Amino acid sequence: MGAFFDLHNIFFTINGQGVSYLEFCAVIFGLTSVFLASLAKALNYWIGFVYSALLFVMFLQKNLYTNMLLQPVSIGILIYGLYKWTRPATGEKNGKYQLKISFLTPKQRIMHLVLLSVIVFIWGFILTRLHSLSDVFPPARAPYLDATVAGLMLMAQLLAARKKWESWIFWIVLNICNVILYISAGLVFMPIVAVCYLALNVIGIIHWKKEWKKQENYVENN
Repeated sequence: MGAFFDLHNIFFTINGQGVSYLEFCAVIFGLTSVFLASLAKALNYWIGFVYSALLFVMFLQKNLYTNMLLQPVSIGILIYGLYKWTRPATGEKNGKYQLKISFLTPKQRIMHLVLLSVIVFIWGFILTRLHSLSDVFPPARAPYLDATVAGLMLMAQLLAARKKWESWIFWIVLNICNVILYISAGLVFMPIVAVCYLALNVIGIIHWKKEWKKQENYVENN
């Protein structure tokens, strides 16, 4: 079993670049989680727990400690999201007795963009200082770019946990950035994965809008 989680245990190669069993499984769980989320299924959170755990192990082996440290944060948000989706407060339930889809107000959208900027600034600053604190952390090549990607991911997860439609906007921006970053880094497999995520994000933004309209019609007729 230990060998299965070893990044050197290659499952297949694409254009000369090896993809381990661990990476492939992480991708499958990640895509499955996003697909279920796009359909507004709470099951996506249980799959997400496994996905975050696999990422933790993967980043640990790659010595990407800053990415690894984000996974416990992601798991915390997943726990919060699962609770919110399955135990909504009075007035927040849809016809299926789960958390209903909602939109941010214009003021809330501005506040979230400001919060994103704060997260990027703080996390970027931390990334520039981690190496000086310990040799365990490698020097950050693009700390504020990494912080932007991390900030977009955390904001998307937080909004999704509250079932806000705008979460998909953050996911789409994030995966467009990932496609560009992966291609510029000369990777082959990960840009394909990022495009798959992007396609699921588009499905999510369309499906959630349809589900929201159904919710509104249900409220009007009851």
